[in-house]
Amino acid sequence: RPTNKNFLKLSQELKNPKYNEYHLFFTNVVPHVRLDPLASCDEYELVKQVQEFFADVYAVNHDLFSLNLPSTVRLTEDHHCWSPYEESVFERIIEGLLATCLTLRMLPAIRYTGACELTRQLAHRLESRIHEEQSLFEGIVKSQKGEATPVLLLFDRRNDPVTPLLQQWTYQAMVHELLGMTNNMVDLKKVSKDINRELETIVMSPLQDQFFNDNLYSNFGDLGQNIRKYVEKYQNDTKNTARIESIEEMQRFVDEYPEFRRLSGNVSKHVNVVSELSRLIEAHGLLEASQLEQDLACTENRQEHFRTLVDLLKLSKITTVEGLRLVLLFALRYEQEYNSIAQLKDQLRIKKVGDDQIGLIDKLLRYAGSQVRSSDLFQNKSFLQIAKSTFTNSFKGVENVYTQHKTHLSTVVESLMKGRLKETSYPYMQSKVSGTSAKDPPRRAIVFVVGGTTYEEARDIAELNKTADGAFSIVLGGTTIHNSMSFLTDVAQLGVRGAIE
Repeated sequence: RPTNKNFLKLSQELKNPKYNEYHLFFTNVVPHVRLDPLASCDEYELVKQVQEFFADVYAVNHDLFSLNLPSTVRLTEDHHCWSPYEESVFERIIEGLLATCLTLRMLPAIRYTGACELTRQLAHRLESRIHEEQSLFEGIVKSQKGEATPVLLLFDRRNDPVTPLLQQWTYQAMVHELLGMTNNMVDLKKVSKDINRELETIVMSPLQDQFFNDNLYSNFGDLGQNIRKYVEKYQNDTKNTARIESIEEMQRFVDEYPEFRRLSGNVSKHVNVVSELSRLIEAHGLLEASQLEQDLACTENRQEHFRTLVDLLKLSKITTVEGLRLVLLFALRYEQEYNSIAQLKDQLRIKKVGDDQIGLIDKLLRYAGSQVRSSDLFQNKSFLQIAKSTFTNSFKGVENVYTQHKTHLSTVVESLMKGRLKETSYPYMQSKVSGTSAKDPPRRAIVFVVGGTTYEEARDIAELNKTADGAFSIVLGGTTIHNSMSFLTDVAQLGVRGAIE
């Protein structure tokens, strides 16, 4: 990356070189003022080439990227109060988006969340950066002639604080929620001490793992059946007749036949992961909690929700984390019900939830309450709707689950691709390079969630791309990819001064 630290290291290396020649490859635009001092350090003329490859983001899925900026919440506070850290995060977002436009060969019309000052500032600064580098976009402008203008949409995470809080029931999202995943890597040592040494750290990448690619968005019941088919195929190939009817028996089979791990390490990896997911679901009472989560997200029934939530909080099976998450969802839906929220806080204290965690309820309402959101998540059912369906399966140990929660982002993006997204809610930034933005429905779009996206939103965007059947394509990105824990950790930084490393 063309950062101050890297230019300093390059300068030191070229002043005292170890090699006969150097080839420099940067992931983004290199300012010319940076190259002159670097050239003066190259006294032996060992630098043979300098190239810019616009790859300044972390590609996660085929249509998903992240900037790996875990905390951006303080950017939503007064710009005049930003520390040098917040300024650097802001600039990192701009540079990441600039590189994304260049690597996708796209000069987009920029749209932003109208009610969000931060997305407006980002749109304005990005437009200025594109203008500064307009020579790089000249060929792109020519290639876009005759095409409806592509769009870069800056979406504010605060418009939907519900999605990052919901328990997930599709494979990739579940892994991130329950085990944690960074740059497609999962550290199973943090979760269980009983994991085989060769499976302590695993890669879950759709580019390198066909089973994972095929099952990214499989619900948990289907996933169990698909893994069993893999194991049965191995059994047929090796004439093994071990009886397998549950996840526990599958795990035992993998442990007892080490040659299976050697011959089919990828399947063994997924057997271990699904076994661990199954254990955590049972241990944390996630099925019981998830049903109430779905109801809180889609139906208006305060008394019933309050009564059910109080009963759940009394269960020892419901962990403090699950209890807090349910109260947060209740507070977002019924934020004017001060007495009910106060009673639920008391119930959390009885459950030994700390005051810092209980304080997250007020912080979340300050960060993303109804006074901040530009649309009402709960009154307009088209914005946040649950399509409930029961997935039946005969695979013992994998319970039936509800799901398919449709994210608010997917509704916004669907309107965008149909040319129906209101300019009053998502205005255009006037372009200095391409002139006035075209109003025809775009065929290509980058959707970037300021404040972090989620794997559930990635699933919905992938589904839109699939159903479009080539009519359009969407790439989703975010400052980070949140699970509920990382989202709440970010919210907890509101009002906290000092840099976050």
